[in-house]
Amino acid sequence: MWPSTCGFLDWRVQESRNPRACACGSEKRPIPPGQRQGWPAGELYVGQYHRSLRAAADALTDHSLIRIMSARHGLVALTRPLHPYDVTIGDQNAVTADRMAGDTAALGLDDADVIFLGGQEYAALLRPSVPHLFTPLTGGMGEHRGQCRQACEHSALRESWWTQAASRFEECTAAAGEAS
Repeated sequence: MWPSTCGFLDWRVQESRNPRACACGSEKRPIPPGQRQGWPAGELYVGQYHRSLRAAADALTDHSLIRIMSARHGLVALTRPLHPYDVTIGDQNAVTADRMAGDTAALGLDDADVIFLGGQEYAALLRPSVPHLFTPLTGGMGEHRGQCRQACEHSALRESWWTQAASRFEECTAAAGEAS
């Protein structure tokens, strides 16, 4: 169980498909006294786990395509101002799979190669609306951090992840076509 920890969602253009990416974490930067606006989402989360996920997401795609999967706010752009919050998946004020479906539809993730970096509890909220979601991280938080470090250091690993994400997309597209 990873309280208040979100993950990064990366998606990439393949011909006509749309690219993007995402992340969040439990440790958040406090708002200084007198500051009214929140921090840009890309600066709010400060924990080591989040930073490792973010570094891997940055290595996978352009910053403008990164979205943070927030337990409270759903998929948010790095520039969106947010105030610190204490919400985890399953809480009364937490994002739901229905909310995530709206966010993923708005981003066009149904027509994208999608990589999610983070905990499986968060991936489970995305999977109903993004059945082709590719989740390369395995094990616990320590293993995730190591896999993210490897992704930052090795372009071949990043390309392998994108190849696997494209394959998942093609498999799900073919299966959906056969079902209709």
